[in-house]
Amino acid sequence: MSDKTEKPTPRRLLRARTDGDIAKSAHLSTAMSAALWSLLLAFEAPHTFSSFVHMIDAVSGLDASRSFAWQFKAVLNALLEPGKGALIMLGAGMLANVIPELVQTRGLVSFRRIAPDLKRLNPVEGLKNLFGLKVAFETVLMLFQFAVLIFVAWRVTAEWLVQIEPAYSLDPLSQLALASLSHSRLLALVALSQAAPAVADYAMQHVLRKRRLRMDKEELKREYRDEHGDPYVKGRRRALHRDLNR
Repeated sequence: MSDKTEKPTPRRLLRARTDGDIAKSAHLSTAMSAALWSLLLAFEAPHTFSSFVHMIDAVSGLDASRSFAWQFKAVLNALLEPGKGALIMLGAGMLANVIPELVQTRGLVSFRRIAPDLKRLNPVEGLKNLFGLKVAFETVLMLFQFAVLIFVAWRVTAEWLVQIEPAYSLDPLSQLALASLSHSRLLALVALSQAAPAVADYAMQHVLRKRRLRMDKEELKREYRDEHGDPYVKGRRRALHRDLNR
């Protein structure tokens, strides 16, 4: 049994953060990214969709009797607005994936976590991790998430099946708009369903980090000596100082 039962000192926590050892939840990043994507689709997709509809109308209504240069310029002008919308969607989508990571890491960049480490090849440590608390928690969490996602998929599929027959009476562009709204709602439901597991995983990552950084009594003594100096040496210096002042 490990004798590391003492809580980590603030100095050890700071040193671990500098080395890239932080509490970070991949489930929380995924849930936040899905939520940002659903908001992006809800606010930006209608404008982007409308600009593509106008582009199709403009391109399909070109005057074929005009010169090729005029038609080419007209096509470029028609592509300008939907192209801007697509670039905005692309940039915002990239931010939706980056922002959750930056929020959790607070901008920390460390290359020590990705550097090769021979300790990771130790089969004994790998076997211990296989039956550890982290693996057990992640297994239960993944099973719970799988059950929730099946329920969400069943509810959304049932609603889509109800809309199939009425959707046939719509024109193709309206069908595309309905599909876009359905996908946006699906992303929002997925993000909402993953909120509780993400918060639980984030809390567990903090618990596991504290356990991973626990210290024994000798390490605490070394930490104290490094930070405040050796008590024996300081005592001897005070005694010598008193002798010199006599």
